[in-house]
Amino acid sequence: MLVLAGAGSGKTRVIAHRVSYLIENEHISPDAIVAVSFTNKAARELKNRVAELVGSARVAHCHLSTFHSLGFEILRKHITRLGWKLPFAIIDGDDQAGIIKNILKDMHFHGGNSLEVQDLLGFISRVKTAHVPPLKYPGMSFNPKRRTLERVFNDYQAIRKSMNAIDFDDMIALPVELFETFDDVLSSYTDTWRYLLVDEYQDTNSLQFRFLQLLCRDRQNLMVVGDDDQSIYAFRGADSTHILEFPTFFDNVEVVSLEQNYRSHQIILDAANGVIAKNTVRHAKTLHSEKVSGDLIQAYSCPTPEAEAEFVVSQIRNIRAVKNLNYRDIAVLYRTNPQSKALEEKLFPSGMPYRIVGGTKLYDRAEIRDLLFYLRAVYAFHDELALRRILNIPRRGIAAKTLEKIDEVAQADDLTYFEALKKVSASGMLTGAADLKLREFIEIIERYHRRFMAKSAPMSETMRALVDEIHYIAYLQSSSGSDAFAQHRRDNVDILLNALDSFESHEVSEGRDGRDPGAFLLQTLLDELPRKEEETEADQITLMTLHASKGLEFPAVFIVGCEENLLPHANSLKEPALSEERRLFYVGITRARQYLTLTYARNRRKMYDMLDIEPSRFLKDIPEHTIEYHDSADMESESMREDELAAKMASRLAQMRNLFK
Repeated sequence: MLVLAGAGSGKTRVIAHRVSYLIENEHISPDAIVAVSFTNKAARELKNRVAELVGSARVAHCHLSTFHSLGFEILRKHITRLGWKLPFAIIDGDDQAGIIKNILKDMHFHGGNSLEVQDLLGFISRVKTAHVPPLKYPGMSFNPKRRTLERVFNDYQAIRKSMNAIDFDDMIALPVELFETFDDVLSSYTDTWRYLLVDEYQDTNSLQFRFLQLLCRDRQNLMVVGDDDQSIYAFRGADSTHILEFPTFFDNVEVVSLEQNYRSHQIILDAANGVIAKNTVRHAKTLHSEKVSGDLIQAYSCPTPEAEAEFVVSQIRNIRAVKNLNYRDIAVLYRTNPQSKALEEKLFPSGMPYRIVGGTKLYDRAEIRDLLFYLRAVYAFHDELALRRILNIPRRGIAAKTLEKIDEVAQADDLTYFEALKKVSASGMLTGAADLKLREFIEIIERYHRRFMAKSAPMSETMRALVDEIHYIAYLQSSSGSDAFAQHRRDNVDILLNALDSFESHEVSEGRDGRDPGAFLLQTLLDELPRKEEETEADQITLMTLHASKGLEFPAVFIVGCEENLLPHANSLKEPALSEERRLFYVGITRARQYLTLTYARNRRKMYDMLDIEPSRFLKDIPEHTIEYHDSADMESESMREDELAAKMASRLAQMRNLFK
């Protein structure tokens, strides 16, 4: 079954009630049901909704998670069949970048060459998600760098395996490899997981699609929910053909359309319908709402991006006063991250609180990464990248020559990095303080590995003991430059310890092992660490990209930069990219519940020139009866006249009061 669920029509509700129906009405065993989404947040929401319908006890036996969490659990049971060891390390983007830099160094490529690290990581990810060899990836036949790219890909794969480390894409790629290589492994899952449900199906990539195909091999009990009009992640490998051509991939497909929107009023939906109807390759559907009346969409032209930002700030102030909204009710959306700079420059002096979604993640901060690397090292001795990171944190005085000796031993004797550390320490190669510090480090890693694996105490308690033993707080104090900054960093350490507590409590409530460092490390890769409640509930304006806004909603939404070469982006003016840009604009429009404002600049600076800019072609697709166009200068003049009138009235009232005195 394909459920085409338009924006705001209740995708998660559909999945939750389907799971409930299978359990309550069809008497299906909960452990036979698998429902997957794309984020931990969405998976948690689904669990909560199903728990309300069938109770927490039965939900604990369902497999309600993300694709990657599901793949991770499969790997923990079967990865040794592919020649890996347990436990395996999980590497993030920074780790991957380090591997690529070393590969380029070995290939004698240096800074300034045409092979950029992030581009290579993107290529590796796209090849993996496309589920093809590197030379079979589209466009490679005529790529003059194809042999170099193939070598980088193969070297990266070999190095990562030699480190016994998997990356984000491996969490799906390796389970697929297991299923395709070992029929008994696949059968063990197809026999158990008999009912599959997928949320946000339009976001699936080729690897995830293959994963589903394999699990549906014996029976096609597959129900997917999605909206092809919200397929906006092609840059991540998402393939909209999976939802557009779903009836051709499976037998006896039933298609159900959900077109009632419970979020926005009809004027906003008429605008969204007008925009998306211009995409010719789509499942036809028209959103409608019982909220038939509402404010017209307001569109404003501004002379420059700076004037646009200043105007948006003034309009936020006005809409809060007139419509009685909180700051948290307002979102400003834009196509590219650099657009936030002009907004910040105007918001900051205004004193209005705001937050930028997609900025520095909490676990990207040095002190949190340090401790996560310690956790990685004590969880998996094979995690070479983690061991290298923490060997001199806090400072242990282990010099570069010692590090060279360790590398030489590892290479000569084909040892893991930790095995090489132990061999160098035991061999007497080192003397004095360096030898003592290295022995202490090895002993700490081994002892805390035993403590975490014993699971005799809460993970946060064991982690706090580790923090104390390595004198990490003293290290922060001495390396922070000021007491205030040191305190800020200590607060971040507490956030990590609290996150361990929260994770353990949540896992136990779900009937799982709460003292599992591997599962916690996976969560930090898939999800932001939980922030303090006062931060998440703070009354702040939200600034974010259109991509980041998907799945959210706000009473009032501003979409800035509605201009040609920005929305649609200059790199996406041809099909099929242009259709995706139109879908992105559609997503932005449908985030608004009550009030929608669109702005664009008439001039924009490029290098040293000020260029004339055309309004976005998408504005022409918005039906005339839904929108009003203005010049921001006129609105500012009108606002000034109103201010002058108010000032005169206040002066006259003051005079009258004086007379009565």
